[in-house]
Amino acid sequence: MQTKNIISVAAVVASFAGAALAGTPVKIVAPTPVPAPVATSSPLSGDIYAGYASNYTCRGIVASHSLTEGDGIIPASVDLNYKLDDCNSVVGAASCTFLISGHHMAGERDFSFHNETDFLFGWKNRDGLLKNLSTTLGWNLIHGGLLGNFARYDYNATWMSDEDVYIRNTHSVIQEFYLTLDYGLPGNWFAGVTMSYAFQGMTGWWFRPHVGYQAAICSDIDFVLSAGMSATSSYFDNKSLFMSNGSQAWWLKAELPVKLGAKNLSLVPFVSFNWAGEGALKANRGSDRGDKPYKNFGVVAGAGLVYSF
Repeated sequence: MQTKNIISVAAVVASFAGAALAGTPVKIVAPTPVPAPVATSSPLSGDIYAGYASNYTCRGIVASHSLTEGDGIIPASVDLNYKLDDCNSVVGAASCTFLISGHHMAGERDFSFHNETDFLFGWKNRDGLLKNLSTTLGWNLIHGGLLGNFARYDYNATWMSDEDVYIRNTHSVIQEFYLTLDYGLPGNWFAGVTMSYAFQGMTGWWFRPHVGYQAAICSDIDFVLSAGMSATSSYFDNKSLFMSNGSQAWWLKAELPVKLGAKNLSLVPFVSFNWAGEGALKANRGSDRGDKPYKNFGVVAGAGLVYSF
């Protein structure tokens, strides 16, 4: 039996050798390799932010102690980006600015200065209109804060006969559409502008152009320097003795984003130098009691933790 097996194996080998010598190709089937799993990235990304700032600031305008009855805020926000394709995304954000102390406007107990809450929703396009240009078109709802106090009051007065006073119920909501253009310039420079049109609470335009520069100090630390201003058009009544249109604020801001040991976590300390524009200066001059609602010049410092996913 063993001899027969040896003879059979020799015959098979001989047949292969004969075919090779005769020029007949021998087809050898190799095992099919198992493909490696392809990593798929989630279309959802975003940032979670929480921090501290030494003053409440609204679009570059620094509120004074007399307006907010206190200094210092705790900002918190969530920014989301859902990628539709290589160029388009749906974006959304929710943020809240908590006043550390003081919730009465200019110290008046009948007028509240609310914490500011913002909700944004929009569509974002990258490189579609122009290379290195990001375009975002969306809607913004603002409750409370400085802009909320600009909102025209809804008078739902109730007469309290026992106290001989009117209880005035007011809203502090502003809704607006916005268009943001961000453009990456050569040499680590960048520029952009946000144009907002308010249609509830206030009506009119607000513009916020800016320009900046970002450089890497080392692998974990960047330096960002930016400058900007804010201005209004048809936002305030030109006959008003309190506010007027035109420039509202100018600012210069320095940031130092630092990557921490934890993955996707950064610490961003900052300092900004803010100057009041003509509109804000008019409000300061028009104050009856001499208390300035805004700081003609203010230094705002703080830091925030950012988690990116």
